[in-house]
Amino acid sequence: MSCTVKKIALLPLFVSFFSYGSAVECEKEFEWLKTTFENNDAGFHYAISNKGQESYSAHNNAILARIKNTNSLAQCHEALRDWVLFFRKGHVAVTINNNSSNDVTGSSTVHNVDIPAFKQYLKDKPIEDLEGIWQFSSYTVALKKEGSEYKGYITESANPAWKVGQVKFIIHDYQDKSANKATFFMGDHSPREIDTITFLGQNELVLGNNFIVMSREAPRKESPANIKRYLRMLDASQPLFERVSQDTVLVRIPSFDHGFKNDIDAVIVQNLETILKTENLIIDIRGNGGGSDVSYASLTPIMYTNPIRTVGMEYLSTELNNSRMLGFLEHPHFSDEEKQWAREGYETLQQHIGDYINIDEDVTIETFDKVHPLPKRIGVLIDSRNGSTAEQFLLAAKQSQKVKLFGHTTAGVLDISNMHQTTSPSGVFTLHYSLTKSLRIPHMAIDGVGIQPDFYIDDKTPLYEWISHTQSVLETQSL
Repeated sequence: MSCTVKKIALLPLFVSFFSYGSAVECEKEFEWLKTTFENNDAGFHYAISNKGQESYSAHNNAILARIKNTNSLAQCHEALRDWVLFFRKGHVAVTINNNSSNDVTGSSTVHNVDIPAFKQYLKDKPIEDLEGIWQFSSYTVALKKEGSEYKGYITESANPAWKVGQVKFIIHDYQDKSANKATFFMGDHSPREIDTITFLGQNELVLGNNFIVMSREAPRKESPANIKRYLRMLDASQPLFERVSQDTVLVRIPSFDHGFKNDIDAVIVQNLETILKTENLIIDIRGNGGGSDVSYASLTPIMYTNPIRTVGMEYLSTELNNSRMLGFLEHPHFSDEEKQWAREGYETLQQHIGDYINIDEDVTIETFDKVHPLPKRIGVLIDSRNGSTAEQFLLAAKQSQKVKLFGHTTAGVLDISNMHQTTSPSGVFTLHYSLTKSLRIPHMAIDGVGIQPDFYIDDKTPLYEWISHTQSVLETQSL
């Protein structure tokens, strides 16, 4: 199945290029970005058909007007980033390459903080609040109350761009754990506004949607078991297995990255006998942003009750796009079978330059020889950070009569997918864009919509109680 791509002409850029410290000419970068994206992104024409050429032209004019007034690399980057977000919110990005980021790095005032005196103050104070010594990532901070704000002063830093005494973040208008605003200063000292703050007992603090997870070092009390378990799930960089109760077991999958496939398979194989003897299974994929479809293959037979239908996709064939297939041939995690698929795919795509072409099946139907009697009920924990392959997994899982989804609506980043990247001629920026378009659209679009849970977990249930909540439903209700 294919359709010829019609190119949309570039808007004329009747402006002179403006150079600043990094010798970046932002208008020239924009011209490269616009041409490359229009000619290679698989979702470009789909977005224009939905939003209209007039809206696109207005967007181009607005971005170009901003670019004329840029006077820093950071401002140029922000304008280019906003240009690509017109098309969709995921599977697209513009990043600054590391060797060009020095122009963006700023600095902050260094304050004189008496750490020993502050620690003694913490021991002596009768009231427990946010004040304390907190640790996250490569930083340790002294969080001090100043007026209605709490400021996090760095006491230790593994990042050479940050010094002891500088303010790493500010929590605004804190009142009895009801604060919902913070300003976090990024690695380059630029501010990022945070509008969600979550308190996990007395010892853990989450800024944003798990953007920053901090643990209190002092003063510290013992955390409840459910908070400890949630933090284990949150911090897991590899798949893991736990028994929740006599009737329920848990598998945590933080990512479907192709490099984790063997780890996922190993966890399933090691615990398969237990899983197949237990009434209920919880699969926690919260925060899983995707990866590779083959990574969840070992989970599918456990969930299976009836044939699983998967709708295919079309690749936009261009010289730049097809080069990704050649890259797969050198990928250390690709099997010989997968490399053969890439080799044959490249040959097919090269015969259809300028077209959308499906190198696989329009619809595949997967079946297995048996339906396992146990587990009887499977609950999959989902949230707004699930996208891409994680959503493809959910489309397959939902076809099982055993499976129900618990949590929040997913990100809605699946229809335009399979990312590739290319660097601008100057070497300053990298464009991350997509190569494929799902054959489901427009009849079953996921982008911008997401996948809804069968059981919505409202805000009255803290994040650290989602597992217990799901366990209770699985063990006590007839689904």
